[in-house]
Amino acid sequence: MSINNKLTNFAQKELVLAHNKKERESIIRSLNNLERSLNDEFGSEIDTFLRFGSFTRNTILPRIYDPNSDVDLMVIFNAEDGLYSPSTYRKWISDFLTVAYPRSISKKDFPAIKLELNHIKFDIVPAYMTSNFLWGTKFYIPDNNGNWKTTLPNEINDQLADKNKTYGDNIIRNVVRLCKYWNAAFGYPFQSYLLEKQIIDLIFWGNENTYSRFLKTIKVIGSDFNTVTNAIYWIKEYEKRGEEHKQVQWFQKLLPGFQG
Repeated sequence: MSINNKLTNFAQKELVLAHNKKERESIIRSLNNLERSLNDEFGSEIDTFLRFGSFTRNTILPRIYDPNSDVDLMVIFNAEDGLYSPSTYRKWISDFLTVAYPRSISKKDFPAIKLELNHIKFDIVPAYMTSNFLWGTKFYIPDNNGNWKTTLPNEINDQLADKNKTYGDNIIRNVVRLCKYWNAAFGYPFQSYLLEKQIIDLIFWGNENTYSRFLKTIKVIGSDFNTVTNAIYWIKEYEKRGEEHKQVQWFQKLLPGFQG
């Protein structure tokens, strides 16, 4: 099996949450319970929920590869009968979580309120939305000054889907997962969302497969890390020599769980 196929299998199997049925079902069950509990608590104050982030893009990693994997949930409050300040909604959610999940870690991490369970973390964001014929639907979340700001919660979902389709063979999504695992293994030098966005925005020319695209991408985003620079050099050097087992050894310096 070629090094490209080995990397592809790693990205499409080991790094895909859906392949860990027990973990995924546990997350979905907890997410459904959280939404139901919030609805029971706030009733008509809540308009709806919106799940967003890497969980909806299928780029969330199993926690064995990324202990900080989380699920983003937007709690969209009903603003028709009057809108409160962002801090009010944040306090509502925070106070509720403290009572409903007394044994779990609940803390504020602007603009989200974090809920950490044994098997997953949730980033819960208060929001409201407006809809009209001319402007469509707009979403608003808290800004750093205690006011509301507009947001596009699933902005990069379509961008990722389009680019992934353009390159084919799930190459871009594979590279996103590989780079997110590298980021976790290196102590999270990059914020996960911004890392994904940077990967999607990169443009390279020439033949593409998971192997070549990952090396091009990690060379750019990891340019400040000597470990990355050295690994790329030796991976390429052993490619010339046809010594794949030594390539695998250097890949493991970037992706410790990669078995090859």
